[in-house]
Amino acid sequence: MIAALFTALLGAASFSSQASLDELTHSLRSERIEHMRARYLEADLTCRGAALSILRRTRSAANPKGSELGLDVVDLAIQALDQARESESSTEEALAGALSLRVVPGAFEARDEGLGEATVVQVWRTRDVAIEGDQVLSLYWIGPGGEELRARREVMPMEFLRAGSLEMFIRPPVASPGPWQLACEVGVGEGAARGLAVRVDCVSDLARRRAALAELPVIKSRGQAPSDALEELCDRGLRPPVLGAGALLTLAEGGALGRLRPVMREGYLELHITPEREPVGTLVLVGGSSVSPLELSAGASASAWLDLAEHEGVRVILLELPLSERGGGLSLPTRIIELREERPEDRFHLVAFGDAAGFVPSMRARHPELPLDSVTLVSDSLRRGVRDPRLDLPTLLVECSGDATEPAWSREDDFSRVLIREPFVLSPLLVPELITAWNEAR
Repeated sequence: MIAALFTALLGAASFSSQASLDELTHSLRSERIEHMRARYLEADLTCRGAALSILRRTRSAANPKGSELGLDVVDLAIQALDQARESESSTEEALAGALSLRVVPGAFEARDEGLGEATVVQVWRTRDVAIEGDQVLSLYWIGPGGEELRARREVMPMEFLRAGSLEMFIRPPVASPGPWQLACEVGVGEGAARGLAVRVDCVSDLARRRAALAELPVIKSRGQAPSDALEELCDRGLRPPVLGAGALLTLAEGGALGRLRPVMREGYLELHITPEREPVGTLVLVGGSSVSPLELSAGASASAWLDLAEHEGVRVILLELPLSERGGGLSLPTRIIELREERPEDRFHLVAFGDAAGFVPSMRARHPELPLDSVTLVSDSLRRGVRDPRLDLPTLLVECSGDATEPAWSREDDFSRVLIREPFVLSPLLVPELITAWNEAR
């Protein structure tokens, strides 16, 4: 036991650098935001209202006096959305809710016998809680069917928990390919409490397939391609917000996930969502620096975009390109022109979030020949009572103010403005339905 505790103390020191904490905070925040979006879809109006009252205090362009949307605020919103969860009433429940896990490697090989990979689990306390005395910490593997296997149990001294970070060492179970999870439990018996489980996929031939990926051409992207996300997950335990190792590997190899498939164009990766019937239109989706293509196409809002593709009969193409040309390389305007040339008979619609939405009016002014039939701009900073003269085409402005009790529509000829009570961080869940309603209203 003394040796184990000494090892834990050394582990805490190894993760003490600010850079390591910052990258872990960023990874956890993205993951929790996606978790919050999923919970929001499932919650009733009462729970949604409680979460919105918490998020309304956060900083955005529409609310400059709020505080930053930090991990603590996201966790509070998740608690408000969890209809089955009672308020934390015990030391174990409070501590379990404050602990986050980082698993390295973030995936493991499928096998039917023998020891698995040596796996390091960093247990990190993300917020301050009262810690009274030593605590028993247990790690549990949770299989695809809900089966559980205890991986580790240790008594952790109070001073280690107050330090904020420690390490535990485990091995993965003998398992077939599938989405496994790892959970941390505080306490024993009826008083035990668990924090949020994290995904750790079991993947067949993981090492061999990762080695084969290294031989493929490098993908250009301003953001994170599936292959990059897979490397960070496996090598550093930094989980992407929406997909596990199995799905990332499938996309990186060029395979499809349902109606979602990757497409390479001049070294850049695009993600395409295609309807089952022959499309009659094209919708280009640009998340800017706020929302990644993977979040939109495979996260909590993915089903809404797929429904839009089926209902409207459009192919949805997610791009992450420079907004203007740099050194003769591919840019967003150039690729839009190419896509229109591929299917000139299609209706052509552009949806842009955040900073990309702010760029669209100037892009339209610089490229009047840009073949767009309509645009949707999603922002918490674009506030216009009249139409921007540079937007000489039907435009839907989705304003995320967090002030309206219900979505409120106002129309002015071919310009529409929609005000939603949800903040910008939740807007990807709602925009597909708003576009469908707008098209029907027109």
